[in-house]
Amino acid sequence: MTEKTPKPVPLSLRRKSSARLAAVQCLYRLKINDEKVSPTKLFDDYMQQWYEDKASPNRAMSFGAAPDRTLFLKLAAGVIGNTEEIEATIQGSIGEKWKLSRMSPVLVAIISCAIYELKYLSALKPAVIVNEYVTLTGRFFGEQEIGFVNGLLDKLAKA
Repeated sequence: MTEKTPKPVPLSLRRKSSARLAAVQCLYRLKINDEKVSPTKLFDDYMQQWYEDKASPNRAMSFGAAPDRTLFLKLAAGVIGNTEEIEATIQGSIGEKWKLSRMSPVLVAIISCAIYELKYLSALKPAVIVNEYVTLTGRFFGEQEIGFVNGLLDKLAKA
């Protein structure tokens, strides 16, 4: 039996995945620092750090492809502009015994980007979007949170 070599992921798809990661990190930054920064400024700041990291021998963030600027700006602007609606969707989906304010800001940023993309940028099949954000969750959290995000987004995608 021969092992199949996985097909390489096209650069355009890797750039979109990087844009999702960048948007989550920048939305987290806004929440933690209580900042009001434009999506364009967020992207510029992120890219400056990304290129500095890429030149460093101790790379921490620039292993993937450079983020897709267009997708990043759509996600960041969309989540910022629809925060109340997105947070209401999250709160309504997690039930009364859970509080959005007690969730990790990174987890909220992941779910917020996913909800925005599912609701407003539906160029992809919902299953693809859910998979992207479940994979992204795994970069920051363990199995429990991965399962939580998967279940929540799957439920929202079907609604």
